[in-house]
Amino acid sequence: MAISTDWIILLIFSLVTFPQYVNPYSIPTPNPQGGTLIPKTIIQSAIEKGAVCLDGSPPAYHFSPGKGEDASNWLIYLQGGGWCMSNDAYSTPDFSVQSCPNRAAGDLGSSLNITTFEFKGFYGTNEKNTYFYKWNRVVIRYCDGGSFAGDVENPDPVTKLYYRGARIFQVVVDELMAKGMKAAKNVIFAGGSAGGLGVLVHCDNFTSRFPKGVRVKCLSDSSLFLVVKDPNHAKFFKAIFTDVVALHQPNKALPIECTSKMSPFECFQPKNLVQYVKSPLFIVHSAFDSFQVRNTFSMDLYNAIKNHSSVCPSDMALLQDFRQQIISALPHSSATKGFIVTSRFGHGFALNYYKTKMLADQNSTTIVSAFYDWYFDQRPVNLIDPSNVPYYTND
Repeated sequence: MAISTDWIILLIFSLVTFPQYVNPYSIPTPNPQGGTLIPKTIIQSAIEKGAVCLDGSPPAYHFSPGKGEDASNWLIYLQGGGWCMSNDAYSTPDFSVQSCPNRAAGDLGSSLNITTFEFKGFYGTNEKNTYFYKWNRVVIRYCDGGSFAGDVENPDPVTKLYYRGARIFQVVVDELMAKGMKAAKNVIFAGGSAGGLGVLVHCDNFTSRFPKGVRVKCLSDSSLFLVVKDPNHAKFFKAIFTDVVALHQPNKALPIECTSKMSPFECFQPKNLVQYVKSPLFIVHSAFDSFQVRNTFSMDLYNAIKNHSSVCPSDMALLQDFRQQIISALPHSSATKGFIVTSRFGHGFALNYYKTKMLADQNSTTIVSAFYDWYFDQRPVNLIDPSNVPYYTND
């Protein structure tokens, strides 16, 4: 009887010596730079369910246990890292976009190359840095290249790679529920960049797994990637989303309310996707997102803003139109939706600028304070920076 290539590759990986379980309670390693290095946990049983990274290796996550009165609170974070495509046509110098065969050889495509992970910023371990340092904190490693949304049954016949991010997400959540998350009192489901897009995809599915009475809310950071209205400037993200949707096939993970009206390509775009998220959702985004400015417009414009150089009137008009499109992409106002749109030039604020004043007014709130207030229903947070020009600082 013929044996499929899929099963042969899975058999090979099942014979490789992976640790069945890496003790998540092992002592974290302090990092001289201020973060804490957390060892990985490999879910080898995921192979049997076909929940595998690009190269067929099992998925991984990092876990720091809760303490004291916060031992029943959980923060789940989806790692970001751009996307992988079928070709190198839109590869970026920082490898945020690259071909899937190239990505499969690194830690964004294989758990074989994953070691420890630095817990810092929003999910850090220092009480001076975050309100959540005593919570159970989990970082789910990004190794599928499709924002944890793909679910392709068979491996790619040419590259032999797997596109099964949605399965990875479900398997890791299943394991965490079995390890105590099902008894949680408070849960934050967060992610940044491509991981934040994964949060938008899975937010409703994730929150539905908890009984009523459990506070479960989602946070999407720097994830409102726009296919802008101008066709010339829309080429980069239009090409990426077209290729990623065709390659990773996120159809089943996307809201059926959306896919019944629009194509998977349209529903994968955050500006459409956010309108179908029913669960409590908080968005943090820059009106002048640095990743999008660099790739939608130009590296010259990116450098001008970063180097505090003058921006010509035509480019400033582009930026202000982009800002308006970002604002228009926010979810409809409701009691369960919160957001901060800053004019600060950057990307990935929950990790890098979570304690920085987020509006041009230096008396404004920080991300972590505003989110804390919103999360615990202390006040609504719907903040849009009144400044219509970008500003950059590296503090």
